[in-house]
Amino acid sequence: MLRICRLWKIFVVRTRIKICGLTREEDVESVLDAGVDALGFVFYTSSPRFVSPERARQLTSLCPAWVSTVGLFVNSSREEISRISDISGINQIQLHGDESIDDCKKLSRPVVKAIRISSKKNPNKGDYDNILSQLIESKRYLDFCSAILLDADSPSYGGSGKSFDWNVLNDVGSIFGRKWVLSGGLNAENIRTALDLYKPPSIDVSSGVEACQNGLTLKGLKDKEKINIFVSTVEKMSGKV
Repeated sequence: MLRICRLWKIFVVRTRIKICGLTREEDVESVLDAGVDALGFVFYTSSPRFVSPERARQLTSLCPAWVSTVGLFVNSSREEISRISDISGINQIQLHGDESIDDCKKLSRPVVKAIRISSKKNPNKGDYDNILSQLIESKRYLDFCSAILLDADSPSYGGSGKSFDWNVLNDVGSIFGRKWVLSGGLNAENIRTALDLYKPPSIDVSSGVEACQNGLTLKGLKDKEKINIFVSTVEKMSGKV
């Protein structure tokens, strides 16, 4: 009985991991070998991590059962999202633009809605109150979405490597329960702080596990060692054995 209770506790508290912006077979294999829960593919054409639906189909076909495949869209029409989802074979949708609640409820696959939070350093009380109001208002999305993803606001709609002031996370649990995802500038170093202080139920990383060359991030090209270090850190700190 003690063993069963211990296993149940581990199942409940373990932080779920998604790695986004995948473009290559070798990176998909590295992510799967590391044991992540979800893989993300970007269908926003302005992103350096963009993949075509056909290319995404080649990559999602490598994924075993029970691993989620997520398509990221920015202000796409319902028809376009449906067409790309069918071709690519993804089973979840992540909306990173200015999509309304009505846009979300018309989609046939589970939806995660991203909320972009100001990346202003040291926000004052007025800034914090505005962010808090934004989050409370965003709770309405959960009537039709499986989770809310919190990301730093940026012109690129994600994958910028920027983070927002995490003090706001003190109130997130009371607003969204466990139906929220932490994103924005995560890496193997700062994820320790995030897990220790705020215990996010799910996390989404992209640039923090990408390869670098001459000090520049190679967007869309992942680094196997960074992936393994990041996932290992999360697993050790969130209770997985």
